[in-house]
Amino acid sequence: MLDRRIAYFDSVPDRELVGQLLANDKEAVEYVFFHRCNGMFAHIVNSVFHSQGKKEELITEFYLYLRENDWNCLRKFEFKASLNTWMTVVALRYFKKKRQSQTKLVAVDPQLIEEVQKNQADDFDILHEMNRLDLYKAINRLSKPRERFALLASLTGKSAEDIAKDLGCTVLAVYNLIKKAKMELRTLLKDKEI
Repeated sequence: MLDRRIAYFDSVPDRELVGQLLANDKEAVEYVFFHRCNGMFAHIVNSVFHSQGKKEELITEFYLYLRENDWNCLRKFEFKASLNTWMTVVALRYFKKKRQSQTKLVAVDPQLIEEVQKNQADDFDILHEMNRLDLYKAINRLSKPRERFALLASLTGKSAEDIAKDLGCTVLAVYNLIKKAKMELRTLLKDKEI
């Protein structure tokens, strides 16, 4: 978008800008989502999901959410605050709800959890092969802090759901982190690096 178009949109009052969004003005959409609010959206995504990997994908999903049913959500904006403030509140609620639904989706899908647990059981269970002191020494040598934390937390009896909350990820991700940690422990034991 050209700097002069950005300067133009910077001077447009919120009511007019909302009207342009409701009319599906492509330049107004690009301005709001890629210039005016993009940094704020990225900050919210990073704080809610603790990662940057899916930033653009999640912002696009939020745009599609706002645009659903002919901008139904945006039509509820009553101009009691600035457009930026309203977008911040709506985006924060949307991304938090999305993260919770992802965690619940994995947490309540017994078949998926059963499959992950079966894969873990099939894997070489290093934890029963080592004494506790050697085990903690080996865990301390794991290369990835998230995997180390997930494994230690599970050994202390923390549930996968609680670990997921601590790490800001899904329950499935916790099972995968623990599995990867066990695989690295297995390698460490075989290489006798402990």
